[in-house]
Amino acid sequence: MQHQETHPWNWFAPENSRTLIVGTFPPTKRNWKYDFFYPNTANLFWRMMAQIAGTPLKHFSDEEAIIERKEILRTLGVAITDMGRTIQRSENSSLDENLAIVEYMDILTILDENPDISMMICTSSSGKVSAKRWLSEYLNTKNITHTFPKGKKPIRTEIMYNNTIIQIVIAYSPSARASNRISFADLVEMYRSAIVG
Repeated sequence: MQHQETHPWNWFAPENSRTLIVGTFPPTKRNWKYDFFYPNTANLFWRMMAQIAGTPLKHFSDEEAIIERKEILRTLGVAITDMGRTIQRSENSSLDENLAIVEYMDILTILDENPDISMMICTSSSGKVSAKRWLSEYLNTKNITHTFPKGKKPIRTEIMYNNTIIQIVIAYSPSARASNRISFADLVEMYRSAIVG
């Protein structure tokens, strides 16, 4: 059984955004604890970001959690989005492999509206559905042909857009499912080095 979903938030970009973090699509709503990116608290994303920001998480549900997480993004100068604007979801599953793209998020518009962004981090790269794969397909639709290198993560590459070099880092996913591939400390350091430098 499949059903179509449109992204609930599109993107969030504080005025000082220098980095754009790109995922695939939010999990099925039954797993949400709050109405914002990475709403499943089993995912390590916000624990990781809080550690990079030096701010312990205090709220794990409702509006307080959203306010706290937006403040972390402002502190770090990080914008956030997903590659799927509209998707087909199979089996009411949160797994990426049960998602099919219908419409990509307009990443170039995010870059146009936030000209200080010079770094993008893709939070997944393996399988037929991933932030990296969907970004690559999206760029092709915009006549930006780019071949992502293979190798051990983090994988670093770059594209040229509007006479600006945009660095791209392919990082390990912060999902609980992927957490057996890398320690939490190494995951934090991988994202910290891309965000903070």
